[in-house]
Amino acid sequence: MKKKKPSSSRKRQLNPAPLPQTATTWGVGVQQLRVWITPPDEPPSRPYLIMILDLTRDLIMGDDLLDHAPTPDEVRDTIFKTITKPARKTGRPHRPTNVTFADPALTDSLITPLAEIGVACETGDLAMIPAIIRDLENSMRGGEEHPGLLSVPGVMPEMVRSFFAAAADFYRAAPWIQLTNEDAFAIRFPARNGKTRIAVTMGNSGIEYGLAVYDDWADVERMYQGVDDPREAMPLQGALSLFFERVSQFPIADLEAMQHYGWEVAGDQAYPIPAIFKRDGGIRRPAPEELVWLTAALRAIPILVRDHLRRDQQGGYPSLELTISVPIHTGEAAVHAKFPAGVISRESRPAQREEWDWPNEEAEEAGDIPVFDRRMMEGMMAQMTAGLGATPSGDRKLQKAQELMYQAWEERNPAKRIALAHKALSTSPNCADAYVLLAEEQADTVARALEFYQKGVEAGERALGPEYFETEAGDFWGILETRPYMRAHQGLADCLWKLNRRDEAAAHYRELLRLNENDNQGVRYVLASLLLEMDRDEELLKLLEQFKDDGMAVWLYTWALVEFRKSGPAKTADRRLKEALKQNPHVPAYLTGRKRIPNHRSPYMGWGDEAEAVHYAAEHLNYWRRTAGAIDWLKINL
Repeated sequence: MKKKKPSSSRKRQLNPAPLPQTATTWGVGVQQLRVWITPPDEPPSRPYLIMILDLTRDLIMGDDLLDHAPTPDEVRDTIFKTITKPARKTGRPHRPTNVTFADPALTDSLITPLAEIGVACETGDLAMIPAIIRDLENSMRGGEEHPGLLSVPGVMPEMVRSFFAAAADFYRAAPWIQLTNEDAFAIRFPARNGKTRIAVTMGNSGIEYGLAVYDDWADVERMYQGVDDPREAMPLQGALSLFFERVSQFPIADLEAMQHYGWEVAGDQAYPIPAIFKRDGGIRRPAPEELVWLTAALRAIPILVRDHLRRDQQGGYPSLELTISVPIHTGEAAVHAKFPAGVISRESRPAQREEWDWPNEEAEEAGDIPVFDRRMMEGMMAQMTAGLGATPSGDRKLQKAQELMYQAWEERNPAKRIALAHKALSTSPNCADAYVLLAEEQADTVARALEFYQKGVEAGERALGPEYFETEAGDFWGILETRPYMRAHQGLADCLWKLNRRDEAAAHYRELLRLNENDNQGVRYVLASLLLEMDRDEELLKLLEQFKDDGMAVWLYTWALVEFRKSGPAKTADRRLKEALKQNPHVPAYLTGRKRIPNHRSPYMGWGDEAEAVHYAAEHLNYWRRTAGAIDWLKINL
């Protein structure tokens, strides 16, 4: 169905009176659909459907879909249009003898215009029309409508009002700016003998906002075990969660109750949806105890963040355990909180690529091809240089091992790739690329990946020799033989950052830039993010100046941010921001929250395009949000 605009004057001039009349009765119903229409770049809406049935022959004669409540004249026009041009396979144009309306107001308004064309009308029960529309709605939304919160036994309007108010205050407090998905609270409510659950704030990544709730710490640990499908880590009994979404994701029953009772919502992306999500994809709404627990947690977490959590020099938070008072629907109540609820060992975390590096269903449907591994090209380059008479390295075993690695980079079967890497190491223990592949594809934890990368760095140092690092410093990467070492070295630095050994990581990134001044690996971008995280703005400004000709969004927007952090909205910061906005105008939508960062990032991006904006915002959103006044400054300059 296509949404229609108001009827034109031409339609109002239709005159179906001359058409033949059959002994049939039509039923006409008007109903706002309980589904959302979400056109691109337009606000979502719930359209109104005018449906016309032939009650005598059980046929749908016609319909109209409007973006507003239809007037009686528009309903009349739809009836006249259906008479003159009925739906396919319903017969020739004809007038019914009678029309029955579900709404008596329509009967009163249209009795005269219908009588003028010889059609009688009355008010009657048309229960079949809502049933037909319900089937249509289920088809459009892909299933049954989710029940409202008030449909749960024991859940009362005042209880939901308190929850909505707590959710609105939580959203405005934005604790996700300070908290990551590693910062978990153990919250017991009621404080004396209530249930303890683990609460993790969502929103730090800019994708989903809300609370993920776990019944015990083991459930949290399963989320970090590197399962292919997050549902595999979900508890059997289901997981209690709260998501903040746009109104188009909000259950219609909750929307109608919210409008009736005047419940509070913080913004157009802040409609709170609490639910228990099950492994099989099923959903149920919270029971009274679960809803009140969520209310207490939503009240407690912003207070804990604002008044009790202070970052230490390592960027983390010290432990705390205390009881605080929060308002719920029955008055003030005590909440017991402990932070952290537990600690996930960084060393034991899965060593795997970021989710967006891997193909996903959306990419496959869009026809995206896998990301090209530029290491595959190096084998061809090595053959070309050999064909042009270049003198190969004197280590023949290393040459043979590296040839095996060129095969491995081209091999699509993961098991065969790993086997080739082991074969390369048995050929030469100085093959750094073999350790790189094992770190990427065989290591099951970050600690194990670090071991492989460290061995790769040592192998590269042995292969190149100490003199090489003095005579060729600055020109690495331009020399093919250095690249395995450089890859291993960067992997080592990346692992150190994951392990929160940030000073060590920064030192390795600087060494990579010393060895390869042109920075073909893009190390400067990683180091810039690390320096932002460590609040080393002066060092970062020197790095930005070192690569001052870089025109990518990540460089220009970061430079603008650092200048703002240094001196506020001064002339230099304004100039830097203007340059950034000119290079990529899509970035502010993601930094200001007007658009959410998508779940999957494209592996491809172009100069100044939206994909580049998404990549930048995904990595730098929180640096902007944690800089007081930066987002407002950005908005002013748009």
